Amino acid sequence: MIGRSFYLLSLLQAAVSVEWSADNPGDVTAHNGLCARIPCHYTYPSTLNNEPRTGIWFKCETNNDTTVAFHSKKPRKESRKFCHRTRLSGDLGDNDCSLVIDNVTQQDAGPYFFTVKFGGGRRFNYHRLTQLHVTDFTDKPTIFSAELVAGHPVNVTCSFNTTCDGTTPTLTWVTPADEPPSASHRVTWGNPTGEPPSASHRVTQWGDTWTYTSVLSLTPALKHHGQNLTCRVTYPTVSSSQILTLNVQCVPQNLSITSPDNVNSSWVSVKEGNSAAILCSVQSLPTSNLTWRHLGVTLNTTRSSNELWMAFPHLTRQDAGVYQCVAENEHGTAERDVTLTVECE
Repeated sequence: MIGRSFYLLSLLQAAVSVEWSADNPGDVTAHNGLCARIPCHYTYPSTLNNEPRTGIWFKCETNNDTTVAFHSKKPRKESRKFCHRTRLSGDLGDNDCSLVIDNVTQQDAGPYFFTVKFGGGRRFNYHRLTQLHVTDFTDKPTIFSAELVAGHPVNVTCSFNTTCDGTTPTLTWVTPADEPPSASHRVTWGNPTGEPPSASHRVTQWGDTWTYTSVLSLTPALKHHGQNLTCRVTYPTVSSSQILTLNVQCVPQNLSITSPDNVNSSWVSVKEGNSAAILCSVQSLPTSNLTWRHLGVTLNTTRSSNELWMAFPHLTRQDAGVYQCVAENEHGTAERDVTLTVECE
């Protein structure tokens, strides 16, 4: 008889555990200053489907009126420290009991459990505790850089993912133009007319994740190469940032020809029988392939270098003429001529 009673009691307990259950995690970690979300889905006997219900979350291991974190019918019963900071992310009528706590602090860490009360006095404590852990805010936004070419408009994207839907973060950009310029270093972003960069913002949701995105439209210049572009995400009490060091590429420019001998912008004069050396240099990123040509014939060439010398160990009158230096990289070309004059002895 005792064995049969124990068996029946076990069956009853199993039936109750199936009818009354909650799917909530044992641990949840939240960042200080953001929100915490405890996902929760509960079940109950189908005979109570049409009964009104009240959802209550407690921060403790037992139900106590002084530890009420959320009350769906009487918010005044919530503990003062949770006032206006807690809510459900779902609908109790859809069996969703997920709790959200905004502006989380270290004092919010601890165990939480959910209780449901139906009309007629039926009440059940779902005693699988969820331990809330609160850590420092360390998440950073992500910058997705496009290829930066001097003088070409480009969009740079920054995004930040979060499961907090209560407190909206702000994404802002800090460009070199935002830094106090010195008298000798003044940077202007934007298009050639000098207009500042502009940013557009959007928010998308995928499941429980919200993605905040900011797209910065700007026109870089070569002088911005090596400078920092910062994207900052800001909440009411915390913030973080990501830094991108700019790699600005450009077509070959500022091509110049120089020589230790007599030289001006377009010609070099050297006495017959002497030696001469002429340097072609250019400013470009990535570096250029340089070539010296004379009468359509390639004399000297180098790859991935912004400098190329052309040497004449013993000049004769046949060496006189027009020489051309050509610089080329993946973004374009530049060229310049110089006339070599050989003076008689």
